[in-house]
Amino acid sequence: MFLSLIAVALSWALFGLTFARYRRRPALHNALYALGLLLFALAVSAELMAKLLGAWDPFLYRLWYLAGAMHGVTFLGLGSLALLNPKAARALLLGLVPFILYGLFLVASAPLDFARLPAPYTPSGAAFPEPSLTSPRLWTIPFNLLGTLLMAGVALYTTLLFWRRNPLRAQGTALIFLAALVLASTSTLNRFGVVGLEEAGRALGVFLLYLGVALADRSVQYAGGRA
Repeated sequence: MFLSLIAVALSWALFGLTFARYRRRPALHNALYALGLLLFALAVSAELMAKLLGAWDPFLYRLWYLAGAMHGVTFLGLGSLALLNPKAARALLLGLVPFILYGLFLVASAPLDFARLPAPYTPSGAAFPEPSLTSPRLWTIPFNLLGTLLMAGVALYTTLLFWRRNPLRAQGTALIFLAALVLASTSTLNRFGVVGLEEAGRALGVFLLYLGVALADRSVQYAGGRA
């Protein structure tokens, strides 16, 4: 419970700081990072509420699954791409909109069976039907894979690209790369049934992410919402 409280407080605090950064510097990458951190804050808050209630209820479970299990890294990955290439990030986001809406529909409408969970408030997708085209459990895979590859791949590429030319930006993207590894490891362990590490992993991941964004953000030139 203590780790859950820390994760919730840290996630909301970092979302607030990132959103404030976007208000000061309205760049696309700041907007996407703020949205990604908002989803993380909603996910860990839903987990905490389930623990306090002693079990999931349908609304909290669907909120947790959409914000955490399905899109925990989607918009963070798009933010990393926007940090390197805003036009490519916009194009990819537009291409993903139909799939995001379909995933939202599945999460909102798929039947739930909480008896499949190993414990009443376990953060696991097992309450949804087995993975299929009409089950949200299938769609978490491409969203998480895409988000993680964008976060890690773009961050690593940018770190190597700017290591000599812009050390501050390289240090920031190196931290984003580490954040991607932490978040991906947490998600992978959960998928294989290792639960209980989500709060610590997500808290560490979003903390590293915020530090990385803050450093990289200082080195980027802005042109309003076009940067």
